[in-house]
Amino acid sequence: MAGMWLGLGLLFHLVGSGVWSTVTAPLRGQEGGATAFKHVAISSVRTLIDNLSVEQIQYVLPADSVLKSYEDHMQQHKGIPNILKLLDGTQAFWLGNPEADKLIIYVPGGGYCIPALPNHFSHVEALSTDLKNHGKDIGVLFLIYDLAPGAQWPRQLEQAVSLLRYAIETLGKRPSDILLQGDSSGAHLALAVLSHLAHPKLEGSVAALSLSEKLGGAMLLSPWIDFRTHFESYKENAARDVISAKSLGRWAQAVMGDFTSDEYSHPTQAPTGWWKDLPVARIFVGVGGDEVLLDSIVAFAKKLKAEHSEVSISLVPREFHVEPITDFLWKFPPGAQFQAMASWLNQTFAQ
Repeated sequence: MAGMWLGLGLLFHLVGSGVWSTVTAPLRGQEGGATAFKHVAISSVRTLIDNLSVEQIQYVLPADSVLKSYEDHMQQHKGIPNILKLLDGTQAFWLGNPEADKLIIYVPGGGYCIPALPNHFSHVEALSTDLKNHGKDIGVLFLIYDLAPGAQWPRQLEQAVSLLRYAIETLGKRPSDILLQGDSSGAHLALAVLSHLAHPKLEGSVAALSLSEKLGGAMLLSPWIDFRTHFESYKENAARDVISAKSLGRWAQAVMGDFTSDEYSHPTQAPTGWWKDLPVARIFVGVGGDEVLLDSIVAFAKKLKAEHSEVSISLVPREFHVEPITDFLWKFPPGAQFQAMASWLNQTFAQ
């Protein structure tokens, strides 16, 4: 019965939003999505996630749905699923060549509440294929961290550090051959790992990890690095983005709970000089001009660039939150941000 009412509610919100955004699309001007299709699609998805609780979202997309997405992806690409399970229960899925010297540790987004979606795997596969076409053989460990509110911070940081430790100490990968990549909350988590490497937490459950050399790189797409929603871009891009202050606030509460914020969970709280000692050779920060997170990301990226010598900032106009990933859901050809990411990855793995 609960499922029936949830389904009816979803249908009501979807149809209502779809009809309204379709009617208003020709009149949107610069206030809505970059194209009429994007405007309708973005508005519909935003309306849905704004009106669904975390529990409702996870009813529709349970945590274990990511396994089917991965298995379907591997079947589509004529591969055999290869699932890694660490001693603490953390899982990661292999993509690419596990025997390759070069490794990407991918941390998916989803507000810490939504499991990785099929287009996440398509996105990673496309980047891996581009690298392969340029003569670079890589493996990908796709982290499956525990979702909030069942698991709250810093559990996800523990898991990400554990996977990196496994790659170095068990698989024997050189840190300089490893790249951390994440989108949205996954980019937030990747950044927290870098902070922990540079400034090990002296208390809590996240064990220190000392590196013999710097990591090869870190790629942060649409990083959710500030949970505050007072920025002007939240107003300016409210009708242009797929996420909103309402949904982000709900997800932040789910993952952080009563946790006392610090430099790892809230990187914008980090003092001056915090980022200069990050043990990573190169960093990419990508953001779309239509994101509600735009102002917070740009401000943070500039601070990061002022303290780290190798930071690339890619701001693409009229792209919304993690659009290079969503494009694969809508079967769109890769856009400008995807091309920038692919180029940066090729340059990084060539060094």
